[in-house]
Amino acid sequence: MNIEKAILNDDALEMVQGGTKIPYVIKSGDTLGALAKKYNCTVEQLCEWNGIKNADQISVGQKLDIKF
Repeated sequence: MNIEKAILNDDALEMVQGGTKIPYVIKSGDTLGALAKKYNCTVEQLCEWNGIKNADQISVGQKLDIKF
């Protein structure tokens, strides 16, 4: 399965659980709040998982790990 397609496919996301990490690349217009809502986690978790100190300072092209 192509991991990029899995990121966009909610059915596939439901299938990966229990500590699985999915890579995500920040795109223009993304916010951690919107990503947290989409991936059913908190902004604080996204920051912790990715070593982000300021949730307001993310960059296009920045790579994140989304954990399940």
